[in-house]
Amino acid sequence: MSDILSQEELDALLAQVRQQEQDGGQADEPPPPPPKPKAKAAAPAPRTGGGGGGGPSTPYDDEGSNIDLILNLPLELSVELGRTRMTLHELLQLGQGSVIELNRMASDHIDLTVHGRVIANGEAVVVNESFGFRVHAVDSVQNRIKKL
Repeated sequence: MSDILSQEELDALLAQVRQQEQDGGQADEPPPPPPKPKAKAAAPAPRTGGGGGGGPSTPYDDEGSNIDLILNLPLELSVELGRTRMTLHELLQLGQGSVIELNRMASDHIDLTVHGRVIANGEAVVVNESFGFRVHAVDSVQNRIKKL
């Protein structure tokens, strides 16, 4: 079984959280724990002080929000440099050293997507001999949550 949740599983979890918020946070049974990711993920965003409840709050906190239930769910992020079309004949002619021209200019920003939905754009960078992504513009937290 994959550690990455499908869009349907994410929708179901978000619906459950929204229902719990409407019911005043009371649930008949606790939500199932999120699957454990295989690869070591980057450290979560630092929590900010403030908020109620005596504990640290997250920048995502809303009064009575249960978003903390799903903050540790693994998500699949993708960065797309561009696209192109070619015939089967052209595809079969590809070999080592072939160059494929994409539909974007080198100076264009590229999109960062989560489950196929664009949440930010930026540029490709190199970090310790690996590709990385520098964010230039990102959707608000509320818009990113809605897109999940």
